[in-house]
Amino acid sequence: MIGALMDYGALCTKAKALYGKRLRLSDFERIAACHDVAEVAEYLRGHPAWSASSQRLSGGVYIGRVELELALWQQFREDYASLLHFVPRQDRALMAFPLLLQEQRAILAALRRLQAGHPVFTPQAVVHSALDWKGVLNCTDFDGLIAAAERTIYGPALRRLRPSGSGLPDYATAEILLRSVYFSHMYRVIQHNYAGEVRKILLRSYGEQIDLLNLIHILRLKTYFPDQRDYLPLLFPFNYRLRPELIRQLCAAPDVDGVFVLLKDTPYAKAFERVEVGEVEDYYRRAFYQFNRRQLTSGPPSVCAAVSYLNLKELELRALVEVVEAVKYGVPCDLSFARLIGE
Repeated sequence: MIGALMDYGALCTKAKALYGKRLRLSDFERIAACHDVAEVAEYLRGHPAWSASSQRLSGGVYIGRVELELALWQQFREDYASLLHFVPRQDRALMAFPLLLQEQRAILAALRRLQAGHPVFTPQAVVHSALDWKGVLNCTDFDGLIAAAERTIYGPALRRLRPSGSGLPDYATAEILLRSVYFSHMYRVIQHNYAGEVRKILLRSYGEQIDLLNLIHILRLKTYFPDQRDYLPLLFPFNYRLRPELIRQLCAAPDVDGVFVLLKDTPYAKAFERVEVGEVEDYYRRAFYQFNRRQLTSGPPSVCAAVSYLNLKELELRALVEVVEAVKYGVPCDLSFARLIGE
């Protein structure tokens, strides 16, 4: 314990201090009452968690949803960089996960752009990234995208996706494959670098994510694509508490009700007792939040504090973007998740 405090005490203190600045429910309520995105940016300029990024939007520049979201992601990157100063060298491979996720999002955004034939929102470049960001933004075909991602962990997977002709791969297949590459990489990092309680926590964090995401995919397919027969290629090829045989049984269930019946005999039974299909993704987000908050606020000193903080920061960012979108379009805002994370 003393050794852990010496190695991770400063990191945990920094992560908790950053988390203490988070948006509260009253902030989300005030933002939801704003008349436009510029007013949201003005409010955020006075908030300690997001003031630095919002300051960049002053001086008469146009402030729309995209401009504000880009500024918020820049704040996320600055928080990430400030944490890295306290991360021991042996944890750097694990702490690369936000970079890997940003690379994945940029690659998938480029694929959507190529398929749609018009611009889509693309994450900004990040430092220390192996991705050729200019190449991603400017590529005009799939070969160009492969070249831009050649040095990333996703390069080999993209090469496997290359169609025999000059077309583009199926987006859903590409998304599953790239996310599987990410999870596989993180599993290797954890298995190689960690032991004991820290390894257990990290494996649970990623394992429960994968289990719940697979359940979401199965339920969506049963609901919206009832004629789909071969589900396994659309699922992540990993499991934590859901054994492979159970996954096959869930895929073979005749309908959504059949899936819920099978879930009664799983470790996730209680979680799905009173959940409708449309609520499953919200349950996943809430479970992910609660797990990470518990690790940050009451877990033992370890790199898990930094991982959990960054996960919580991204959840807050995405909740904030949802409110901003409601303000932009003048529609009622659902603050149920903000009520949870703003406690």
